[in-house]
Amino acid sequence: MKREERSEYTAIKNNLKKFGWNYGTVCTIRTDAGAEYKKALHDLYTERGFHPAAVSCDSHRFDGRERIHYIYGQTWTDDDGNDHSWEELYTADEKALFAAKLL
Repeated sequence: MKREERSEYTAIKNNLKKFGWNYGTVCTIRTDAGAEYKKALHDLYTERGFHPAAVSCDSHRFDGRERIHYIYGQTWTDDDGNDHSWEELYTADEKALFAAKLL
């Protein structure tokens, strides 16, 4: 991991500890970053209850670079009260896209 990426990773990790998060909280990973940095952030986010939700470019809220967006909450509850992983809803193409963008 590059020095700049390590510093950014540490800052993100510290902010996640400092601030509470709940449903609706969004974190991102730039897809143009190094593979080690992306894996470290992916692991950090998923360990804290986030799941990958989309890949997009957003020049309104961010810098226009492509990013993987993670949303807080690993599960959703169906009408019968059963919990399910959000990843159950992803197509094979979506799962492959997330995996490819983390390389």
